[in-house]
Amino acid sequence: MYIMYVDESGDPGLHPKSSPHFILSGLIVSQNDWDKHLTRLKAFRKSIKAKYGLNQREEIHAAELIRVGANDVYKSIRKSERIALLKDYANEIPSIFDTSYIINICIKVEEHPQTDIFELAWRRLFQRYDTFLKRTGRDKGIIVADDTQSLRLMKIYREMRVYNPTPSHFSDYYNAPIDSILEDVFSRPSQHSYFIQTADVIAHLLYRKEFPKGSLKKFGVEQLFSRFEPILLKAATKSDPLGIIRK
Repeated sequence: MYIMYVDESGDPGLHPKSSPHFILSGLIVSQNDWDKHLTRLKAFRKSIKAKYGLNQREEIHAAELIRVGANDVYKSIRKSERIALLKDYANEIPSIFDTSYIINICIKVEEHPQTDIFELAWRRLFQRYDTFLKRTGRDKGIIVADDTQSLRLMKIYREMRVYNPTPSHFSDYYNAPIDSILEDVFSRPSQHSYFIQTADVIAHLLYRKEFPKGSLKKFGVEQLFSRFEPILLKAATKSDPLGIIRK
């Protein structure tokens, strides 16, 4: 069985100050390697504590490492060190999760007017994860996400288990229900999961790649997403060299 941990960057464009994007990043972990990955994550967090003084119980939130908000712990660490911490995390992810895969959904809100961006992105993620599971053989999977809109996700997921119109080479569409994902999405606060915090780092660094900010270029933040290339699920789409689903 596989577990996909999901976090997001941006928002679905529901208000005037919305971000220009909505990103979902899913970190797919085999149950057989879960203990190995957790052991490595714990060792990495110990090294972070020794190097930067960040307690192992303190949540790593990529956006605030770059632009600190109300987090007093982050305020006590210089910006250059916070970004160095983020670089360390990005560099270690492919080694910690050497047998895992990453699926990324990156939707530009302006390209989909009059569209429910949240639903669009999650449908794409459900579909790609289900396809991945089917290609592994008989494996099933579950999804664990940061606290999000559980009832909406339940509705989308249950609809797709029954009716999921999919483009066909031979006809316009055929029904391909997602039947390899078990149960509704499990919600868990990110502060209690190193795995979800890792998905947060991936999602935010994809945002920084897609929408680089001039003031951060001296730190090379926009280049950090490329560190994940060895474990990106490039087979998720043929239309992007890194497998990023954009439509």
